[in-house]
Amino acid sequence: VNANALMSLLVIALGLSHIALNRVDVRRIPLAVPFAAFVGVTFVGIAIAPDHNRALQEWLRIVGTFMVFILCVDAMRTRPDRRWLIRVILLSSIVPLLAGAYQYATDSGNDDTAGFNRVFGTFVHPSPYGFYLVQLLPLAIVFLIHTRSRIARVGLAAMVPLMLFSIYSTQTRGAWIGVVVMLMVFMWTRARWTLLLVPLAAGAMYFGVPSIRARVSEATSGTCVSAQNCQSSVFWRQKQWQDAIRIASPPKLITVGAGLNAVDVTLGNATHSDYIRLLVETGVLGCIAIFVLYRRLFDATLKGYHEAPTSYERDLMLAFMAALISRVVMIAADNILDLVVIEWYFWAFAAVIVVESGAYDRFARLREREHPSARPPRPEPGPAAPAAAR
Repeated sequence: VNANALMSLLVIALGLSHIALNRVDVRRIPLAVPFAAFVGVTFVGIAIAPDHNRALQEWLRIVGTFMVFILCVDAMRTRPDRRWLIRVILLSSIVPLLAGAYQYATDSGNDDTAGFNRVFGTFVHPSPYGFYLVQLLPLAIVFLIHTRSRIARVGLAAMVPLMLFSIYSTQTRGAWIGVVVMLMVFMWTRARWTLLLVPLAAGAMYFGVPSIRARVSEATSGTCVSAQNCQSSVFWRQKQWQDAIRIASPPKLITVGAGLNAVDVTLGNATHSDYIRLLVETGVLGCIAIFVLYRRLFDATLKGYHEAPTSYERDLMLAFMAALISRVVMIAADNILDLVVIEWYFWAFAAVIVVESGAYDRFARLREREHPSARPPRPEPGPAAPAAAR
């Protein structure tokens, strides 16, 4: 029992209470069915996990993330001002950014990697801090472009460069790749010819910034005998993946896997690939549920982008699409999906997209046609009564 567990339990309790008291039909919420299917698959895997207690803890974190998504969607659809959640998400980065800047200025960051002062903000490690900033960066850029508040514009004008510098200062290669992928998504949708500048900029950064060159060289150079005795980051990951695959037997792989946290409990370290971890710990059924979940989320974002009535909504869809695609790339060689703080903010952002894109309204109408007896959603608050009527 720690602060992390207590927060997850609190969110689960709040979510269940909100659903019960307001009679929220969770099935009317887009993505809820595949998300719930993944929750169900992982719950079944607790029985066969090597450590039932740790598997249950991980499962509660997943349920907590699910509740964050449900709560945010239901709150967003009943509020006339839907930018409040975006403001909350962006404001959450202020304290970590200030802490990271202090660590860089005082050379008091993480020094586990020899020769590097890696800032970690208020996080326990630089890598999660970098991934957290990557998924908030496009949202900050969109708000900077569209905000009408001078104070917000000044603050965001300082926040965006600080985010970029902090991502660099984490010295997390996966986060760097995420930023590049994100920029390529923006370039592809706005001016595809600018993609020609990507290799030129990457070459300039590699030869012009010694720390980037050192981190890239560290990933590929050196010998590798085993996962415990490996100087190359790439080969070290490959050894971890090979060891992880051996944990689950073929019958488990094609069903619900070896159970949550099976890799960490068995090997004593993470896989550094969420794709491998999901396959081993949740099996083919869990991977299918996750694939359907992310595919529907991408489809809703893309449809919202093409049908956006305003430039703000179109840019908001594009920002989330960039964050989503960069996440799909980053999890190939890193651990992201099991980090509660990153998941909460990502799915809160996803809730904004589900409502702003119109996916919630479309899905609700579809369910009403398929199930006429389904209870309609709670009516949204109407305009204030005129002064004379009051």
